[in-house]
Amino acid sequence: MTRTDTPATRPATTPAGEDHSREEVTGYERSPSDVLRVAVLTVAALLLLLVARWVRGEASALDDDLVRRVSSAAPAVERVLAGAATLLAAGSVAAAWTAAALTRRPRLVGYLLVAGLTAVALARGAGWLLDGGGTLGSDGLAAATASFAVLAPFVSRRWRRAGVLVVAGTTLLHLLAPLGFPATQAVALVLGAAAGSGTLLLLGRPVTRPTRAAVAAALAGSGLDPVDVQPASVDARGSVPWTAVLRNGDRVFAKVMGAENRAADLLFRTYRFLRLRNVGDERPFSSLRRTVEHEALVSLLVRDAGARTPRLRTISPVGRDALLLSYDLVDGATLDRLPDAALTPPVLHGIWEQVALLRRHRVAHRDLRRANLLLDPSGAPWLIDFGFSEVAAAPALLDADVAQLLVALALETGVDAAVDSAVAGLGPEAVAASLPRLQPESLSGATREAAKHAGHLLADLRAAVSTHCGVPEPPLTDLDRVRPRTLVLGVVLAVVTYVLVPQLGDLAGMAERVRDADWAWAPLVLAASALTYVGAAVSLAGAVPSRLRPLPTLVAQLASAFTGKLAPAALGGMALDVRFLQRSGVDLAVATSAVGLSYAAGTAVHVLLLLGFGIWAGRSLAGALGPVESPAVLWGALALLAVLVAAAAVPAVRRTVAGRLLPPLRRARHGVAAVLRSPGKLGLLLGGSATTTLGYLLCLYLCTVALGGDLGPAVVGAVYLVGAAVAAAAPTPGGLGALEAALIAGLVGAGMDHTVAVPAVFLFRIATFWLPVLPGWFALRWLRRTDAV
Repeated sequence: MTRTDTPATRPATTPAGEDHSREEVTGYERSPSDVLRVAVLTVAALLLLLVARWVRGEASALDDDLVRRVSSAAPAVERVLAGAATLLAAGSVAAAWTAAALTRRPRLVGYLLVAGLTAVALARGAGWLLDGGGTLGSDGLAAATASFAVLAPFVSRRWRRAGVLVVAGTTLLHLLAPLGFPATQAVALVLGAAAGSGTLLLLGRPVTRPTRAAVAAALAGSGLDPVDVQPASVDARGSVPWTAVLRNGDRVFAKVMGAENRAADLLFRTYRFLRLRNVGDERPFSSLRRTVEHEALVSLLVRDAGARTPRLRTISPVGRDALLLSYDLVDGATLDRLPDAALTPPVLHGIWEQVALLRRHRVAHRDLRRANLLLDPSGAPWLIDFGFSEVAAAPALLDADVAQLLVALALETGVDAAVDSAVAGLGPEAVAASLPRLQPESLSGATREAAKHAGHLLADLRAAVSTHCGVPEPPLTDLDRVRPRTLVLGVVLAVVTYVLVPQLGDLAGMAERVRDADWAWAPLVLAASALTYVGAAVSLAGAVPSRLRPLPTLVAQLASAFTGKLAPAALGGMALDVRFLQRSGVDLAVATSAVGLSYAAGTAVHVLLLLGFGIWAGRSLAGALGPVESPAVLWGALALLAVLVAAAAVPAVRRTVAGRLLPPLRRARHGVAAVLRSPGKLGLLLGGSATTTLGYLLCLYLCTVALGGDLGPAVVGAVYLVGAAVAAAAPTPGGLGALEAALIAGLVGAGMDHTVAVPAVFLFRIATFWLPVLPGWFALRWLRRTDAV
């Protein structure tokens, strides 16, 4: 609702015969509705596949019964129906391609190509999963469904209905012929729709918005008389904003909300429901109309209560599936577009007065970010955008409003000014009640992102509120329902259970293997485990320019066997190494870089050894895993490639990779330069890393030999290197659970009997993970006594 220069007025009426509901394409972008469709269709496909896979006998019997009941035609008629089904599927796909080519729409041709190939690939993959190498027999149905799913946003509603009828007719013919079982037809339909929606999500769908004429007609149909309508460049939370000049000189701000807003709201609330708790979210509204009516209701309520918010003028339908909300246009600018100097003490006092008024009437705004606070030319603050608000709000929601506004203002004015103004406007009790909510999960996305880059802003705010209000800092409200780390851990445990439980069925055979094991290998197993700590100490010594004392360095690596069990991703060991280097006289920046360099060298050596052992394993490993041209390998490679391409196409994934991988590499760059200038240090760094990895590899091989395994060191080494790389992503200390599952699956897949693989892996983990814990604790105590950490 920020003010812009008023354009020269011109009639906004629509020429005779122009369709007021006509929309225009303004570009291509990923849509929340496609995210929702892909999520729902993916879940549906997985459920269908799981049912068909694990209840195969019952599902086949049901399919046979359905086929007998549905298809009772003579063989000749069935052949005719089969030909008609094939012709209809192929013809519909060909017609879509031809229409796109004749209308010179190369983008649409590309969409159809990607969707069709993806649908066929998914159908073939599902066929392999269900039939062990067969196909669903419904590739054409999947491709036709994908084609019409892609065409939907490019064509009118009439053609979309025609597409639904074609797909329904093709499915019916497939059942009557019959060309497949009903279950496979259902899987093909869902996979085709998922492929089409996924293509739109990956490449973007046409962004449509009502034309200027349609907006003008909607305003005129609601009793207003616009003479000029222009798009507005303001933050409208996903809606399409417009400004209009009326014939009487008034100006209005209109925002158009459509199906995309509905899908985005549903996704947002679903995510918050799954991710958070105790945040006060209500169920999603049943329709877009209910969403618009709710915003209008709250706007009218708070304005009637005396709050400064723009007057609601009209609600009217516009376009095909959209609604328009129009308000008086207020001159001014939102806080995110104003300099910090604009937030003077009177302005801050006025903002908190508005929030106090909302609190008195039990209205929670729930989105008090800087873009929703507007200052008019006189410096009076206005509250806008009540789309996410709640009436009759619980005290926790009102406290969350205070917390969110405190952070938003502190970003502009500083902590003390924000807290002082809040206490003056609301009183110390209301401000102190917001303390448990001063955490990232209580903030809007924009405010949370800004606070993330403001250092210790939230901690400083909590301390300032506690001091100004004279209360101790209470514990933060637990808002996390499921943390990302917990979710990943659950997936890892599920995979571990799936892999390990079937292998534990022959406990008697495993017990016999353990009794008959050649325990003369035990000293060598322990020696190989000890060798890893020597290698780690040598690698660390090579990562720093200065000379380290050998014994304390070795003891520090043994101590990491204890501290590394306290945190995932080797964080405990890394922290101990940094502290040890500091106490050894190494500068903090150099110590941090050296630890990062040591782990980077370990990763590089691991990759090189993996390549070397893969080549060394040669035909032995390839023969154990099956021929390269196996459909399972081919489809697995294609699926992995598709996942990588899709992930790389998502900006959030690229930002995550760049934010987490590149900074450590940049920090280690200076250490690399120093080490490369010293061949001795480089030899220690790489040699120590190789010794560590080879020590683990040798330990696993000796464990298999002790229990009667017959795989060679090349195959066991390749299995270990692959399994360790996979388990590195697990959020558990030392890859606990994930590494066991990966190694057992790898050894069994390479041809080792499970009665050997399972106890061998457990013996390996006892020697390398559990036994060093107690010596590591004594080593840590010694380091502390000698002031080495």
